[in-house]
Amino acid sequence: MAAMPDSTRAQTPKPPVGTFRLGIMGKGDVDRWFAGAERVEGLVFRTKTLPDTRGIILEVSVVQASATDTLCWSFGDCLPDADVNVYSVEGQAFTCYYGESMKLRTLQVLTPTDDIRLSDGRRNATPRQLYASGKRTERPLLAGRCPLRQGDKLYFCFYEQNDKADYNYFLLPELFARIR
Repeated sequence: MAAMPDSTRAQTPKPPVGTFRLGIMGKGDVDRWFAGAERVEGLVFRTKTLPDTRGIILEVSVVQASATDTLCWSFGDCLPDADVNVYSVEGQAFTCYYGESMKLRTLQVLTPTDDIRLSDGRRNATPRQLYASGKRTERPLLAGRCPLRQGDKLYFCFYEQNDKADYNYFLLPELFARIR
């Protein structure tokens, strides 16, 4: 994916594999997933392609937010036609294992929060429904959430690990700034 210009359009980045969605939970009836090219008031989305591996980094700048707004995300379906996605969560990072037995591939993901849980991919009409769905499912995916605070920059990074690409969350702001 090519680097995208600054804009207030919500981008739905396509990681090397899998499906990633962003949404918002707020006060009252604010509970929805963002559409691919939707303008999202108060948020600016920018993505860049990683230079040393197959992957992307997403920056979410919080220009304006209510104290009750929460950014929600989901990730899954590395192999959409097979229920063979296995996740290993460690803090605010996770590894997705996918593929055939003895030929497993991995995808590393860094998120801005350690509030990550296994969820039911069949119950995902809204972020709130997915987050509360529980882990008993034949269609597992991960869901997470983090508060939105004005002035914050949040990062998501999806990549295939190698000897040049092994990141930690605290490195992402500098990595994002360095990529042209």
